[in-house]
Amino acid sequence: MDAPEQASNRTTAGDDRLASSEPESATTDAPNAEPTPRLVRRVVCAYQSGVLPGAWLQTWRRLDRLFERSGLKVRALLTPLEDLDADVDVVVVPPDLRAAAEAAVGDGVPVLVTTPATAAVDFTELVQRLVEGTELTAERIDPSAPVGPTIVTYRGSTRLD
Repeated sequence: MDAPEQASNRTTAGDDRLASSEPESATTDAPNAEPTPRLVRRVVCAYQSGVLPGAWLQTWRRLDRLFERSGLKVRALLTPLEDLDADVDVVVVPPDLRAAAEAAVGDGVPVLVTTPATAAVDFTELVQRLVEGTELTAERIDPSAPVGPTIVTYRGSTRLD
């Protein structure tokens, strides 16, 4: 295997399922400087256009609920691989779409390869990496911020609560 292939197959933290196509020299400005963690706001569960297996739909929903429970400001989206936006931070694909996903995303966008059967473990590891903030990081949801609309009760023009 030559050097360009090794750079494209480089994995983070020894896990071959979350690969980044970003070259090693692009993550650091100086040889001794620590790389800054990549801020993650959008994670896309990508599928082949026109073919959405039910198990992959459940996989996306599992990731969406996990982000809600973890208190991270990360959105999980379900998008066809052909319609990926440029501002995607992490792409999640089944093993048969790995090559197409790496070709569709830009340099430096991590691709998480998982199956619906192993998705729970892989997503837990992804959230753990986001919480640790060493290579990937995410903003936290402010617990004091209002979550949604507040229901109030009035009698005439007097507020009762």
